[in-house]
Amino acid sequence: MTDHCALTPHRGFTLIEVLVSMIMLAVGLLGLASLQTLALRQSQDATLMQQAILLATSMQARIRANADVNWATVSPNAVDSCTKNIPCTQVQLAANDYGQWTREARQSLTANAHVTIQLSREVNTPPCISTAPGALCLVTTWPRVDTKTTGFFSKNATFYLEILP
Repeated sequence: MTDHCALTPHRGFTLIEVLVSMIMLAVGLLGLASLQTLALRQSQDATLMQQAILLATSMQARIRANADVNWATVSPNAVDSCTKNIPCTQVQLAANDYGQWTREARQSLTANAHVTIQLSREVNTPPCISTAPGALCLVTTWPRVDTKTTGFFSKNATFYLEILP
């Protein structure tokens, strides 16, 4: 006769094994959430950079269309002063375009975005390094969120576009 009361090896998991696997799963999920947050932030930065490039190339087309103006001395208009009913000079049109560019940057990027038109030799930062007369540099700067330190706007991103005559 056989004895059915003999000890058989345990099958299944112990409580410690279950707890360790749950901790490992939790750490993995936290890492996944961190990667998702980083991807969203990088996506936002890429979108803002794309907007800055579009704005700068739009302004480049306006400058090339009105090439007789000394753009380094133009100040942006606060309001549109040129309409189809009110003709304006080339300088007024340039100031109007500069003002529109400034407003578009603040709407597309952030309210703290800053755009300038400078002579390339004054900027002297790659790619704006030309010393050719009339070479301009469009500088677009906007704040970025630095969540590693304060979580507030603490770093600036800048896009430079050089326009050669």
